[in-house]
Amino acid sequence: MTEDVQRPDPRTVSTDQKITAAALALLREGGPQRVSIEAVSAASGVAKTSIYRRYANSIELLEGVLEHAAAVHAPEQPEAAGDWGQALERTLRLLLRDMGTGVAVALLSEPASETSRILRAHVVRPQVERLRALLAAEVAAGRLAADLDVEVVLDFVLGSAYSHLARYGELGPDWPGRVHRTLTGVLRAHRP
Repeated sequence: MTEDVQRPDPRTVSTDQKITAAALALLREGGPQRVSIEAVSAASGVAKTSIYRRYANSIELLEGVLEHAAAVHAPEQPEAAGDWGQALERTLRLLLRDMGTGVAVALLSEPASETSRILRAHVVRPQVERLRALLAAEVAAGRLAADLDVEVVLDFVLGSAYSHLARYGELGPDWPGRVHRTLTGVLRAHRP
């Protein structure tokens, strides 16, 4: 006897996709303060009542959408040792281009807000944790200095990305590679 597999209603999936796409577009365009039930309804064409059935308020909406986005952007398998340059590029692309600069502004201007907590939990920390693990693996393999302060390196990378963005308006396609090459040269383990 075969089990009946419950398949989601395609209309519900489509509605969820519309809500998610609209919320992420609003987030990229104007930061988290733009993600409201009303704005998502207008941008997605989904009735506010349908959105309220899924989310009690704008904070829950933002958290749900970011949980979904984090799952979509998670790599299928962990990066191999020596691949921290690719992880750096993916992290910066997600944090600065895919999520938009409004996320950075919210994190810096209102660091104690519930919105910033959600952004850190679902966007920033998962990306930074992958970079942290790769840098630690590079140290363990002897490719980076044994006394490397990984936390300072992570702060340097993110801080310099925001600084470059403020100065030039964009990172440019070669910026993550330049940072990777510079840091690898400076942080390389000294061999006798």
